[in-house]
Amino acid sequence: MKSIHESQPHSIFFISDYVDLGAAETIRKILHEATITGILEKAGHGIYIKPKVSRFGPVPVPLEKIAKEIADRDKSEILPTGSTAANIIGLSSQVPLNLSYITTGSTRTIKIGDRKISFRHASPKNFAAKGRAMPLLIQGIREIGEDNMSGSEYEALRQYIDKEQDQYLHEDLQLAPAWIQKIIKRVTHQ
Repeated sequence: MKSIHESQPHSIFFISDYVDLGAAETIRKILHEATITGILEKAGHGIYIKPKVSRFGPVPVPLEKIAKEIADRDKSEILPTGSTAANIIGLSSQVPLNLSYITTGSTRTIKIGDRKISFRHASPKNFAAKGRAMPLLIQGIREIGEDNMSGSEYEALRQYIDKEQDQYLHEDLQLAPAWIQKIIKRVTHQ
């Protein structure tokens, strides 16, 4: 409880964080008691969050933070995919209600209130890039599709690539499917 009290709002706790202090069932009971008293909120199965309250009321923890914490706990890599990736790189202005990731870990869906974080196991090839930009570009462009690429999508890609300044972009380009390589080359004039 001391570590929970001293933690920052939006800190995320897992039962596994405290396995060295006692049995999992004992830890679960203590964390459950902390939710009853309002010190913690239960976000999902085995996931607890220290609430953050602004003058306007409760502030929900970003799902991206929960996904990253789960990946760190599981010692796995994650990469946004689908509409999540398309939104990050600017190909879509819609903020997805549910987040989707590919992972080196196991496939599963975690429910956080009325929202979901989906993890789908993918081959290591998806995580082979040296830089950060190419994996997101591949996932985002794949979500939009070749036939739906127009002037505004090309401009969004150019802005994302310019912003990222990824020194490995050219080297990582070979990891992309040929049709995606063509789109990126058109944007970067290679």
